[in-house]
Amino acid sequence: MLRRSHWIAVLYGLWAMLFIASTLVTAQTAPTGDGFLRGANRIWIFLKFQGGATVVAVVIWRMGRHLPNGWQRWLARLPVLFALGIVLLIVGLVAVASLESP
Repeated sequence: MLRRSHWIAVLYGLWAMLFIASTLVTAQTAPTGDGFLRGANRIWIFLKFQGGATVVAVVIWRMGRHLPNGWQRWLARLPVLFALGIVLLIVGLVAVASLESP
C-alpha cells in the first residue's frame, strides 16, 4: 500500500509532465485560424495543460498539509506557487500591454 508521501511523489511526477508538456506541445503545434485569432489554438492548448497541472498542484498541496512540518511540506506547496506565478505573470503582461501607448 502506498503511503501519503508516495502518492505525493507520483502526483508530483504527473504535475511535472503536465507542466513541461504545456510548453513542448504548444511549441510543436502549428498555428491555425486567420487574422487576429491566428495562433489562438496554441494559447488554449497551453492553458488546458496548465489547468490540468494546477488541479494536480492543488491536490498535492492538500495532501501535503497533513505532512509534518519541514521540507516535505514546503515541497508540496511548490507546484501551487508555480501556478500562482504564471497567473501573476499573465496578469502583469496584460496590465503592461494595456498601459503602453500604441
